[in-house]
Amino acid sequence: MKRAILIFFLAIYAATHAQITYHYETNLKDLSQDKLAVHLKISGFSEDTLTFCFPKIIPGIYGAMNFGQYISTLEVFDKKGKKLKTAQTDMNSWMIYDAKNIARVSYLADDAWETFDTILKEGFFRSAASSFSDSAFVITPNSLFGYFRGHLHHPIEISIRKGMELYPATSLKKTLKLNQDVFFAKDYHQLVDNPILYALPDTTMIKLPGISVEVACYSTSGKSISKDIAEYIRPLLINQSKYLNDKLPVDHYTFLIYHSLAPNRHHLIGDGLEHSNSTLILLYMPLDIETIRQNIYGIASHEFFHTLMPLGLHSQEIENYDYNEPKFSKHLWLYEGMTEYFTMHMPVKTGLQTEKEFFKMVEEKIAFMNQFDPNLALTDLSLHPMEMQDQYYNVYLKGALVNLCLDIRLRELSGGEYGTKDLVLDLMAHYRGKPFEDGKFFSDLVIVSGYPELEAFIRDYIQGTETLPLKELLLKAGVKLDKGKISEVENPTAEQQKLRAVWLH
Repeated sequence: MKRAILIFFLAIYAATHAQITYHYETNLKDLSQDKLAVHLKISGFSEDTLTFCFPKIIPGIYGAMNFGQYISTLEVFDKKGKKLKTAQTDMNSWMIYDAKNIARVSYLADDAWETFDTILKEGFFRSAASSFSDSAFVITPNSLFGYFRGHLHHPIEISIRKGMELYPATSLKKTLKLNQDVFFAKDYHQLVDNPILYALPDTTMIKLPGISVEVACYSTSGKSISKDIAEYIRPLLINQSKYLNDKLPVDHYTFLIYHSLAPNRHHLIGDGLEHSNSTLILLYMPLDIETIRQNIYGIASHEFFHTLMPLGLHSQEIENYDYNEPKFSKHLWLYEGMTEYFTMHMPVKTGLQTEKEFFKMVEEKIAFMNQFDPNLALTDLSLHPMEMQDQYYNVYLKGALVNLCLDIRLRELSGGEYGTKDLVLDLMAHYRGKPFEDGKFFSDLVIVSGYPELEAFIRDYIQGTETLPLKELLLKAGVKLDKGKISEVENPTAEQQKLRAVWLH
């Protein structure tokens, strides 16, 4: 009898929770003053009060964007059309009373930027925000669709009406019709992880063993550019696969590229934000395919490597991301630093680049790093990125260089057999897709690597502020660093030659 009662109550609980689904609707044809009307149909809540939120911040950026600032005239109704009482509690949150009777939420969503150009603002990342125009819609779901606090894990369905000439590029599961598209996400995390680019069709598919890649582009010039860009991205993906031992971490991927026409080559800007199965890239430059391809290469490479970390290898703080009260991981040195190092290292390792070209990049990063605070540990910067925006870019400089040092150190310890790439792949295998505990990661790293000597390296150069041992470690690889310049050692030893060969070739 008790078992029957338990099954009954479990069935009631499952039925109550299963019925909660977010059903969003908007119409791109009704764009007015850069605003879209958004309607959410949802019911089945048991709480008396609920908070409807837009993110303050999202994964991959480290400045408070406050996406609620683009929302206006938010109203909530019951199933009879009666307006429910609401109160805005902060820039991103609305308290809703009598929440058990919620049936519909309606509001206007403004875009965050009009054109992608040289006007930059600290802490504002346009690749995380939306832009609407009659010819193209860059939709970052976090700036258009909200969520109820405590209800992030319900399925989401989005219906978008549009002109039949517009095509939606995204990695979301979708059903396409002439005038209406429907998108599906298993929860809010997956939705935020998948931007959408609506524009006239300009797409090229890349088919490689184990992966299908869509390159979708929009250029304010009105010209088609996806085919030329895809021809440049294709060898990049082939070499990244080679670099990762022919084990790409995803089987489908979408590059969403928005190109804003610049009048000349004096100001070239690129911005990208990584997602699990896509990257949104914004470009401001002339319609010169070679210039576009050269700039896309570095951005696309860096963002695609993010499929390893933090998208594949990350802490619980990222797995259980809090969009409005985020807790940061101390491992930006890994998420951004290692990713940037792989972006630098892959071309020379796979023969796309010469040693001279590689060392030129190293010199540039050393010079740039020296403009930042040397007494700020990478772990401290990682834990407080929003308060240290003026220091944040150093994760791409010192973060990359500390991993260069780690790579050489591992090669030295292993007789050339083991490096940072092997370490990352081993860590991913160790955690098997599960998030790690932030405070235990360093000890796990040492154990997985098999080299207890790394404890001192981590203590001094990642957790600490000791000067990076670039000079000493580069010398072990047969090159010398003097006054910021790198050159070959005359008459290198066989040991130096061997270490350099396994590191760079």
